[in-house]
Amino acid sequence: MEAEKSYDVLLVGAGNIDIVVSGCNAIPDAGQEIRVPNISFHIGGGTALSGLGMAKLGMRPMITGLVGDDYCGRFIIDELQRYGVATDIAFSRTQSTGISIAFNPETDRSFITHDGTVTAFTLNDVKGKLLSEVRHVHITGYNGRSNHEEYLTFVKKAKQAKLTVSMDVGWDESGEWYDGIFEVIPFVDVFFCNELEALHYTRKSDVRKALSVIAVHVPVAVIKLGEQGAIAASGGTMLHQPSYRVTVVDTTGAGDSFNAGYLYGYLNGHDLKSCLNFGTACGSFSVTNRGGNAGFPTLPELTAFLAKN
Repeated sequence: MEAEKSYDVLLVGAGNIDIVVSGCNAIPDAGQEIRVPNISFHIGGGTALSGLGMAKLGMRPMITGLVGDDYCGRFIIDELQRYGVATDIAFSRTQSTGISIAFNPETDRSFITHDGTVTAFTLNDVKGKLLSEVRHVHITGYNGRSNHEEYLTFVKKAKQAKLTVSMDVGWDESGEWYDGIFEVIPFVDVFFCNELEALHYTRKSDVRKALSVIAVHVPVAVIKLGEQGAIAASGGTMLHQPSYRVTVVDTTGAGDSFNAGYLYGYLNGHDLKSCLNFGTACGSFSVTNRGGNAGFPTLPELTAFLAKN
């Protein structure tokens, strides 16, 4: 009988700081000052937000990565640990912690971003011993040709360690939408993307056709549709889960919150429909407060919410 692992999920990437500016309709000109209703400071980044969400649901996540040796880096580690996320995070002596400034989170967000340590830590930097301490690994940040071999090598290593793997592909800034992704995802158990990413990678114009293409290569394929909820395919079954009606305050991190809810269901042995339900509910919850994780539910809150809807 296999010994119980110390942690449920290893998430790669320590995250960054999100500074959220509300009610800013224009960037000030030189010498000009604009006053806004609110500016808030939050932990951000897909893996950090997903890890925080999992911890709130009672799971045992571990995050590995790199932050700057500065206030922002220490804030990230303190926040993760405060909510019960284990950390294996190093301090960089040469780069500062990544910061993203988001304008108008209530509508179509725009960003000013300094990557800093966010791009300095790669899958090649993950300590081998961490793979022996978890039962699942969640990765993000695939950038096509520039890090394809790194991702392919890592997912193969994770499967050799008998781990299940989830991957949220993310936006391809190169614009190539490298079809080498279909070499990686056969080693992935749950593949997440949003609608535009799915259409670009599959070269399809219909999201259901795109899902069918992806599902050929991976046991579970999930496409997040924002206000329309999500669709997923597994074993020849395709399901759609509409989103829940909530008051939208800030859409930052909704997709990462969805991932946390979905993986909570997946790693606790729930079926496709239930996993979609968990993910969509958590994504809906997350937009009801400022910051990518402030609105994320605890397990009792999630259970009560689903019982009413």
